[in-house]
Amino acid sequence: MEKFTVTAASGSTDVLIGERTANLKNYIRGRNTIIITDNNVASHYGKFFEQYKTIVIKTGEENKNLQSVEFIYKKLFEYGADRRSLIIGIGGGVVTDITGFASATYMRGLSYGFVSTTLLAQVDASIGGKNGVNFMGAKNIIGTFTQPEFVIIDTGTLNTIPAEEITSGMGEILKHCIIAGGKIFDTASDSVSLDNSGRIKITGSGGEDLLPFFISESIKIKAEVVANDERESGQRRILNLGHTIAHAIEIGEKLPHGIAVIKGIKFASDFSTAQGFLDKNENLKITALLKKTGVDLEINTERKQIINLLQHDKKKEKSDIYFVFIRKPGDVFSMKIHLEKLTGALDDLRIGR
Repeated sequence: MEKFTVTAASGSTDVLIGERTANLKNYIRGRNTIIITDNNVASHYGKFFEQYKTIVIKTGEENKNLQSVEFIYKKLFEYGADRRSLIIGIGGGVVTDITGFASATYMRGLSYGFVSTTLLAQVDASIGGKNGVNFMGAKNIIGTFTQPEFVIIDTGTLNTIPAEEITSGMGEILKHCIIAGGKIFDTASDSVSLDNSGRIKITGSGGEDLLPFFISESIKIKAEVVANDERESGQRRILNLGHTIAHAIEIGEKLPHGIAVIKGIKFASDFSTAQGFLDKNENLKITALLKKTGVDLEINTERKQIINLLQHDKKKEKSDIYFVFIRKPGDVFSMKIHLEKLTGALDDLRIGR
């Protein structure tokens, strides 16, 4: 097991990579504990937390809303949660987002932790203390910045999730590789491939599984950014690479978040080249890496829907929006641009239907 600490202004988080869900009791220490999870996780791993009061929510991004939060509030009230309680979200990104938000707002804030069971949650959603829910079709428009006490990264759970969920998690890993650049970008370019069944694999030259390495490095890359800018007022904006368009694609094409991010990164790469920031050869390197995931990089969301969703993006300020551009792997930056410039790029790059 590898352990390190994410430190931010609102608190610190112990991240435990390689720990097991079966050892959860070691981090509870007799506290009044309430578990939040979903149907799928409860069916696979419920035996590890059956002795605790449990709140089971529905799966799927469409259930990451205020109705689910209200359901959790009612159960917390019913279970007698108080300010000494510990709330633990066990599941993927939907569970961790809802758990973090509900915990931060019930009784003005309860302590909470995560057991991340999907690759997306392990490398992104559970790290950094940014939790939220969707509202009126806008992604994560209502949320909080609060740090969990701990995050257990149980890599063994990845054996029970479908190939599509691995691909989705890879979207966030590759985002971090592009942000960091250098050796980790080159290693990803050399090691990512698809097996005969179309499932992503990451193997070194000797055939060793490099996924645990990329999970660890991805978390560290994000943690360093969060430590410098917890509330996304500056540097943390670069973690939105690919996300501005991805949020619209995710809704419009009903795709898992990370797969939409892969398409969004391709758009960001092409837009960066069109604006003169990114050399065409560097664009080709990024595109080649994205293609190794097997994702169709074409965007099929209706242009009208993309533009409508951009109007409600949380990165929008009046008629401007923050967009993350790429100069090269290892050199990305966020810049405020006029929204019309972004929508114009949709036409120029023939994006959407």
